[in-house]
Amino acid sequence: MSTPPLQCPHCGVAMRAVTAEARSGYLLVLDQCAQCGGIWCDRWELFPLSAPEAARLDPVDEARLRAPTSPPSGPGRCPRCAVPLREFRDRLLPPDARIERCAVCDGMWLNRGTLHRLKQRSASSARVRREAIERLARAYGKEAKWATVTNIDAALRPVDDAARDAGDIRSTVWSTVAWIALRALWRLLLGA
Repeated sequence: MSTPPLQCPHCGVAMRAVTAEARSGYLLVLDQCAQCGGIWCDRWELFPLSAPEAARLDPVDEARLRAPTSPPSGPGRCPRCAVPLREFRDRLLPPDARIERCAVCDGMWLNRGTLHRLKQRSASSARVRREAIERLARAYGKEAKWATVTNIDAALRPVDDAARDAGDIRSTVWSTVAWIALRALWRLLLGA
């Protein structure tokens, strides 16, 4: 038995499921309104979405942008919980981005164009951060390179030095625990 499609928070029409690739390579299933073009992201779906996928899902439609529209009369209702959505602000987001968030399920509603602008901004911010790190590396050492992780799975594999350090930490912890236990036992036996 399939679930009925979600309703657009502002238009009230049925949204269609759209797939998008996350930066990790997994597919996300988002909901998009065919009438207004807004996109609903369930909890944790917005942030792993890649910038090229955002551009594909949220293209600029000049005809719609030029057409007169009336602003929403109030906050939309969450398509999952049916509670009123709240305006969402974050200093990392563009100040003119209109994002609404559900206080119950943490889903987010983005009007047409917001998703694309948001992902463009985050991609350019990442580039600026990488450039700043490289400038710092050059300032502190001629040949210094800062480690970057392109694949999180590769970063989780232990390196020999890291494994050795972890072993040293474990042996230090165990010897400390043994010393504390021995002191406690000694005090118990001597009644001190």
